[in-house]
Amino acid sequence: MKKCPYCFEEVREPVAKCPHCAQFVIDDFIESDYRSIDKKRCIFCGKNILAEAKVCKHCRKWINTVDDAIKDME
Repeated sequence: MKKCPYCFEEVREPVAKCPHCAQFVIDDFIESDYRSIDKKRCIFCGKNILAEAKVCKHCRKWINTVDDAIKDME
């Protein structure tokens, strides 16, 4: 199964724009044999997203930039 490199949601066929997070896919799709089950809450909208996600599929904000900034502050 192929996954979006940003929201890690399953994508049925290679597309230019992810149907879940609406990001244009410029990186390679991720190949995976299993579905992700670990979740975390988006710090912007509070909805559950996949733990690996870099982009929230609900509010479409980049999560990893905030996570990186917090790690740099520690």
